[in-house]
Amino acid sequence: MTAAAETTSRSIDSIVAVLDQFRQRATYGAVASVLKRGPRNLMQGRSRSQRDSWIVSTVDGMPTGYQPDQVHPEIKSRETIFRTGEELAAWLANPE
Repeated sequence: MTAAAETTSRSIDSIVAVLDQFRQRATYGAVASVLKRGPRNLMQGRSRSQRDSWIVSTVDGMPTGYQPDQVHPEIKSRETIFRTGEELAAWLANPE
């Protein structure tokens, strides 16, 4: 599959699944860029869950508006936060 085909076949659920599996954070903007959507409404209609908490703010590296029990307990297990769509897309092609 080409990089372009991989990008268009991704969904927020598939990205969240990989982020959760590898305990990796990515910003709202990075995820939105990969999905070719706006970051402001990226999480609209989704419940605030530990699984979705891997998508975070650029300001503090934490999910916006989440209560402590809604944030995954290992949220800070990796220092790296993917901040651009390019970084995230490259990592999603070969996550580790």
